Amino acid sequence: MRLPIQFAMTFPDRLNSDFPRFDFSKYPSLTFEEPDKESFRNLALAFEVLNRGGNMPCVLNAANEVAVAEFLREKVGFLEMTDLVAECLEKMNFIAKPSFDDYLQTDKETRIKAKELIK
Repeated sequence: MRLPIQFAMTFPDRLNSDFPRFDFSKYPSLTFEEPDKESFRNLALAFEVLNRGGNMPCVLNAANEVAVAEFLREKVGFLEMTDLVAECLEKMNFIAKPSFDDYLQTDKETRIKAKELIK
């Protein structure tokens, strides 16, 4: 996880690293556990919007991008990012069968709403 975390913390730039590459041959068997959706609320939100469908994944993505950008600018706290995404999901209109233009409008309106909620 070091490399993905480094990517997240240095976005949009990339730093060189000396992290060793993961060698799958050393781990021929991988096991997975049920994700902890209570501790990781963004993951729970992602599953919710995938199940709901429509334009909600677009809302989640746009709100999350604003939240991360504002976190990097130190305008939003780490734990506040999820609250911002959840609030945008509540406030934005649901479109069951969005068109391409609906997606563009949803993205635009969500970003505006997210920035309004930060102030």
